Amino acid sequence: MTNDTARETAAGAGAGAGAGAGAGARSRAGATAPLGLFADLAANRTSDDPRRPGTAGVLPTLLTLRFAAAFLYRASARAGHVVPVLGSVLKQLNHLVTGADIAWSARIGPGLVLWHPTGVVIGSGVVIGRDARVQQGITLGAARSRSGEDGDPVLGDDVYVGAGARVLGPVRVGDRARIGANAVVLADVPDDASAVGVPARIIP
Repeated sequence: MTNDTARETAAGAGAGAGAGAGAGARSRAGATAPLGLFADLAANRTSDDPRRPGTAGVLPTLLTLRFAAAFLYRASARAGHVVPVLGSVLKQLNHLVTGADIAWSARIGPGLVLWHPTGVVIGSGVVIGRDARVQQGITLGAARSRSGEDGDPVLGDDVYVGAGARVLGPVRVGDRARIGANAVVLADVPDDASAVGVPARIIP
């Protein structure tokens, strides 16, 4: 997977243009950093655990590692579009502090939750829509497809990516899709579908 500083600097804001199921995600992921950050905070305050319903306080949420990872990504994205080197520095700081390796030029919509950011790798051309839920040890990035096309994944809104999953190459993951733990996704996933296995297959 290509995720180095040189590619990030070259990619900038124009990374990953295209069509298909993720086209809407591209525009929705273009929210400004402050707006994205406020939505991230709200999303991280809300528990998905039925054993712990309700909303956590602002301060406890601010002190979580998952929110720190989202905050440092937003800061790196904002800085990188002005001074690419600074964006790369903040990206490396995020990796050092939280274990999340997220390219500053990746475009991620508001409402991001990185439940356990350790081992999360998101490449420079990746586009993710709103309200993504991401578990630990996942990889989203470029890979050469069987047809020889090189590109990055585009994920729609309200997508869940399970622990250890890999989404590689120019694939489109539709809105509300679910990627199972340790799945390797090499082909498109429709809206509202689940993908499991190696290579991933679609299940009802």
